[in-house]
Amino acid sequence: MTSARHASLNIHQPCLLNIYLSPYVQVAAQQGVYLAKCFNRMEECERNPEGPLRFRGSGRHRFQPFRYKHLGQFAPLGGEQTAAQLPGDWVSIGQSSQWLWYSVYASKLVSWRTRTLVITDWMRRFVFGRDSSGI
Repeated sequence: MTSARHASLNIHQPCLLNIYLSPYVQVAAQQGVYLAKCFNRMEECERNPEGPLRFRGSGRHRFQPFRYKHLGQFAPLGGEQTAAQLPGDWVSIGQSSQWLWYSVYASKLVSWRTRTLVITDWMRRFVFGRDSSGI
């Protein structure tokens, strides 16, 4: 059961480049920024395509293909320690990585109110510990 709207989509055709990206937030965030730029430039790229040459037919694709740039990853180890793997094969384990994770996490929060609440909770946990029954 296909509609006329979906007739041009071929969902059974395999990926031509055979590239599968991991389903993580970092990939999704970069794809979201890429799509926003594409949507904002849609009319301009309709007139002047900038993408690679088409395999079938003539001309170019409207947009450059999405390219993922790995910015690193963090893994909590417990006991206020974290393992960090950053670009350039830089690896760190310990409390310094935990503080780096705190700063990256706080910078990704959307509003200043949320940042303030999260950082206040971290400071409260650092001073009083995880047990909140004594507060």
